[in-house]
Amino acid sequence: MSEFQQKSKATAEKSAQAIGQNYSAENMREYCIKMINMAQANAEAVFEFARQLASAKAPSDLAQVWTAHASKQFEMLNEQTRELAELGQKMTGESAEAIARNVKQTFDKAP
Repeated sequence: MSEFQQKSKATAEKSAQAIGQNYSAENMREYCIKMINMAQANAEAVFEFARQLASAKAPSDLAQVWTAHASKQFEMLNEQTRELAELGQKMTGESAEAIARNVKQTFDKAP
């Protein structure tokens, strides 16, 4: 195996370790907490919707409650999607930095 191939293999292995480390502890904890909070918000919205439907007195009230709920859920989905995208970008950026650092360290050691 050539020296370049050995260095490339070492770099790939270190990069894989760096990705694993970045996606571990803190980032995964933050991701899990965010998902739990989103699930809670969605469940609360469903219960509020059910309460409002149960208190509706006329068919027009049902339509109004349904429309308001759909609008609120659409806004919530957009916000949750944005938050998850930001978290994903953060995690990806951290992994890319770790990979770049490992590549540089590997090739800086070259004679």
